[in-house]
Amino acid sequence: MTSSWLAFAVLVAGAGGFAAWIYARREIPIPGRRFLGAIRASILVLVLLLLWDPRLPGGPRNGGADGSWVLLDASTSMSAGASASGVASGAAGVGGDAGPDASADATMGGANWVSALERARELAEAGAQILLFGEAPRVVSLDALDTLLPVASTSRLAPALARVAEAGATEVTVLSDLRLDDPVEAELSLGRSPFGVELERTGGVVRNAGVARFELPPRAESGTPLSVGIALFSEGTDPGDTIRVEVWEEERLVASAGIPAVEPGLLATATIRLPAPRDTGWVRYRLVASLPGDQFEADDAKSAFTEVDPTEGGLVLLSLQPDWEPRFLLPVLSQITGLDSNGFLSLSGGRYLRLGSGSEVGPPVDEAEVRELLAGADFVVLHGLGAEAPDWVRTTLAEAPRAIVFPSDPAGALVSGVEASGHLDGEWYATPDLPPSPLAASLSGADLTGLPPLTAILPRRTPGTVPTPIPLQRQGSGPVEAGLVLNENLGRRRAVVLASGFWRWAFREGPDREAYRRLWAGVAGWLLASAPQDGATPVRPEKRVWSSRELMAWRAPGLIGRNVGFALSVKNSVGDSAGDSLVLDTTVVVDGAGLVRTRALPVAEYSYRITLAGEDGSIGDGRIESEGHSLELLRQPVDISPEASDAAEGAPSRARLGPPLRTHPGPYILILVLLSAEWIGRRRGGLR
Repeated sequence: MTSSWLAFAVLVAGAGGFAAWIYARREIPIPGRRFLGAIRASILVLVLLLLWDPRLPGGPRNGGADGSWVLLDASTSMSAGASASGVASGAAGVGGDAGPDASADATMGGANWVSALERARELAEAGAQILLFGEAPRVVSLDALDTLLPVASTSRLAPALARVAEAGATEVTVLSDLRLDDPVEAELSLGRSPFGVELERTGGVVRNAGVARFELPPRAESGTPLSVGIALFSEGTDPGDTIRVEVWEEERLVASAGIPAVEPGLLATATIRLPAPRDTGWVRYRLVASLPGDQFEADDAKSAFTEVDPTEGGLVLLSLQPDWEPRFLLPVLSQITGLDSNGFLSLSGGRYLRLGSGSEVGPPVDEAEVRELLAGADFVVLHGLGAEAPDWVRTTLAEAPRAIVFPSDPAGALVSGVEASGHLDGEWYATPDLPPSPLAASLSGADLTGLPPLTAILPRRTPGTVPTPIPLQRQGSGPVEAGLVLNENLGRRRAVVLASGFWRWAFREGPDREAYRRLWAGVAGWLLASAPQDGATPVRPEKRVWSSRELMAWRAPGLIGRNVGFALSVKNSVGDSAGDSLVLDTTVVVDGAGLVRTRALPVAEYSYRITLAGEDGSIGDGRIESEGHSLELLRQPVDISPEASDAAEGAPSRARLGPPLRTHPGPYILILVLLSAEWIGRRRGGLR
């Protein structure tokens, strides 16, 4: 500590010497320059103090009288500990008293939470201040304890420790089940904390079985059975315990099985065969896991949707000359459009490798499967189209209603509808000033300056025929060439990409990747804005099942900048009036990435209808679900020892320390006053 303050003293001396040198050597002699130099030195010292950030004497600024705090974990896992009947008991059959959703909400008020509240009340009555933590810490009063519920989806302790450190805490008690999302950060914070910490774990082992994963194919065919993958976890079970799982198709029980319980921290995986769906369109399935004596209901069930006999053909990408572009482009287009997406990379011998990662790759497929998918696709991406492309690929392009084409040579560009000459190599940069185009709204919020250069271009033979939304210049100067051309002919739209290397924009996080997403959101939006196919809807949810704690995202790539109306209704429960109840009716502007967000909704199944402001008719309708599923008990309690912080240097004197200097307004006000005084003195002395 002594050496630390000695270093600070050297910096202070340097700051004073620098201020004196400025006014003695660099400025003209004026009356009062020594006084102005002292003001400049004082400002520099104050800035150094704020960077040093010492803790001041005088006791805590808030909290208890002696700086004591209680950190109360308000995450969902704290509701465990009260034996529940289990979801399965309410889902015993279609004709029972309750359906598969009877226990969608967790019991908020288990034994763990009740005991934590009692302990927090005891400490608060002794003078401690209460800080609730979960997603973000917040201070609560003693009177508000009875109204609190453990509903946070995460349990982050490190931000709460930082919060009480800034408030000048001297003694902290943590009440939690220690199922933390940030155990490493929390342990580091404990080691650096300038106060004593006592961890009081609430509750112990919880008897529980939960659903970790429920995988359903996004598309299905009527008359064809389904295979679903599931993963379960458990805790507090006895040898020989079995988890009963049930799968419901809408209100019909279609499968049930018993799966042996596993040790805490492990997953039990299985594949369940389901009968062919009864209905077409979007069909809802629900997986329910039950264990006798289960003490936590929030993880007992999970929902998923599959589209049976979809009216849309989806999105298919075929790369004939594989490089990095398809690997970045396919996931972006899949997210933007919301379409079921498949990608294939051409191999030798008429074989194709499915584009994906891990288990999604699989063995190579034959040409017939790729041709069938391309023929039925509504959105086609052809990468590396050149003179050697098979005739069936050219036929596919001619018949596709929407297509993005990356020609590899002038022959491929000509098939796409653009006359081009041979490649021009070099470094090609996007011009900062974009011309008016269908992509202007999408790219208006993107920073195109400083983007990585594109590596080559196919220059058009007649540059002025069709304006380009992405003008490019070699080395950032000289004649403009088209990086992208948008064509429409007889109701079929084509985006022809003449430049190579757009994937470089997506290679790193930040503004570059955002520009990449905005570019393809605009292209996809222009393509999808063409006359929709039978039953196609340009606006759709990013996914069908949402957490009740997250905002809902909707994809509307063809409507960038337009006002879109959302009406969401929930079906009334038995005993209420007939019909649906409107729970959300709002109008939102589609942003430049073709995205709209609406507020989070309570646990329920909803129907939605989407309209364009000022126009009749629907541009999207269907069903979504908000669920309260939690994976908190999948995390095991962590052992974080605070002994290191107790043994830190100066621990006996912690009770006399106050909050850090940076939390006080005084230094900032004083710096502003001194800066103003120096500026006035300089102006009066004739200095600028």
